Amino acid sequence: MEYNIKADLEKAAKHAEDARALVDVAKSEGRELSAEENKQFDAHMEDHQKSENSANQKKRLNEAFSGQVDKLERIADETKQSVSKVEDAKEMAGKCLKSYLLRGFNGMTSEEKEFYAKQRAQSTTTDSEGGYTVATLMGDKIIESMAQYGGMRDVCQIITTSKGEQIDYPTNDETSNTGAWLAEGSAAAELDTVFGTKAIEAWTASSKYIKVNAQLIQDSAFNIEEYISNILATRLGRIANTGYTVGSGSSQPHGIAGDSGLGKAAAAVTATTFSELLDLKHSVDRDYRANGTWMFNDNTLVALKKLAIVSANQSLWQPGIVGGAPSTIDGQAYTVNNDLVDMAAGSHSILYGDFNKYLIRDVQGINIRRSEHVAFLNNQITFLGELRTDGRLLDTGAVKHMRMSNT
Repeated sequence: MEYNIKADLEKAAKHAEDARALVDVAKSEGRELSAEENKQFDAHMEDHQKSENSANQKKRLNEAFSGQVDKLERIADETKQSVSKVEDAKEMAGKCLKSYLLRGFNGMTSEEKEFYAKQRAQSTTTDSEGGYTVATLMGDKIIESMAQYGGMRDVCQIITTSKGEQIDYPTNDETSNTGAWLAEGSAAAELDTVFGTKAIEAWTASSKYIKVNAQLIQDSAFNIEEYISNILATRLGRIANTGYTVGSGSSQPHGIAGDSGLGKAAAAVTATTFSELLDLKHSVDRDYRANGTWMFNDNTLVALKKLAIVSANQSLWQPGIVGGAPSTIDGQAYTVNNDLVDMAAGSHSILYGDFNKYLIRDVQGINIRRSEHVAFLNNQITFLGELRTDGRLLDTGAVKHMRMSNT
């Protein structure tokens, strides 16, 4: 099923037009917005954001479904099987997961145990002791759902490895290198690429324990796979995005806000201008600006929208209303990441650049642990999800931040 996002985008555009109309009327009368008009303006902007968020969620769901279809076809091609056989394997993987969640390893049928053992034998992933590594097609559903929480997984480069050893990932900067014209018979000059490396680890993100009443699990109407998957996607998605955004790099990812370079020092503590945004954008090399996008949290977005409408600056913020096109800041899309802080003294609240230069590394498989002992006296079954992941900006010149003033 493909969701139609056109109606949401049209609603968002209408709210933006209504907000702009309030400002236009006040300006034509040579006055500021009244208290009541300010209230209406804020209401329109809030409704615009809700409609835009709804459109973005539906768009991600459409992309996730399309990605699942493509993945089935790719796996079928790689394993030289029919798509129907891959679909059968996915269905069996789902049965194995359900049996494990309901009854643990001991409660799985012999057929399910044999299938799971075969799947493990084909993978180099090592399970955590006492855990169950979710099969790729099932685990990817959780991974893809995680992208809804924060935005980093939407715009950054993601690789998946079968093992969790440290990777010394090669880095290089070719933005200033170029070729040369040669006269007839002349020799080519040498220009070496200077490679560096950055260590990419595999830190463990934990969902913390989930307690479920044993009676509920025994209820045949209770969809335990969906319930657990949704909670894992929410919790792991949020903690992972926080790490990718503002992580310290110590037993967690290097956050992009701290690793990015300084692009522009703002004059104010809690506000910015279009001129400062342009300075930030153009502090990034033009080769990276070709794929450049913005990133900030929801409160900063509201401030930029209001700045655009009040100043009648059409290029500062423009809502996307045609064919699913994204809303833009100076003609380029933005990502709302609420793990970035509000504009405040000395904060890195606005980022711009090529976020594909931030590398997210996942270790294949999400590990789920199940215990009947942790909450035994309360007749509850506990579940714990783990994802091994890391993230690091490979080129600090590719993404830069605006640093708000301290005074």
